[in-house]
Amino acid sequence: MLAVTGRVVCLLGAGATLGLAVNVVHPRGVRFHDYAAPVACTTGPDATASGGVAGQAAPVEILSQAQVASLCGDPRVLVADARSAAQFAEGHVTGAIHLPCASSRLVASAALDALAGKETLVVYGDGTADALPVAEEMRRRAARPGVRIAVLAGGFHAWSHAGLACSSGPCADCGGALSEQR
Repeated sequence: MLAVTGRVVCLLGAGATLGLAVNVVHPRGVRFHDYAAPVACTTGPDATASGGVAGQAAPVEILSQAQVASLCGDPRVLVADARSAAQFAEGHVTGAIHLPCASSRLVASAALDALAGKETLVVYGDGTADALPVAEEMRRRAARPGVRIAVLAGGFHAWSHAGLACSSGPCADCGGALSEQR
């Protein structure tokens, strides 16, 4: 029994060592010493909210339609639409600002200014996955541990099919900086 346990430990150790060695020489291997969070607006098909690190803002949450509906109208909450300008104009969550994934630094800065004094930012897109990169970027840029960053589960499609409050037209509260992307 002791010999089998010894062999298992040796095989696990050899496998871990081999895996780390392959990671070091692989061109797309994870570089632990100089890791930086991605800033591109892409995500894999199995995207989920990332975990938090001590001293940093809380991880992005996924909220249900009912949870987001209960937050609407609260002056401490900012809702942001990460879809294209045309989709935003066709229909959006009432009171939402337009914050597309491909927004410029100026637009993102204006959104951060709008977030000042707020406790919660809810981001939505066509679905859950396409809002996550925008929410993560805003979480990273806000760098305020007290701000709750969330994504609407199911996105605008699920929101509108549930018959929840929608508006149409360009973003009225975005100001000049946020309007440049439309």
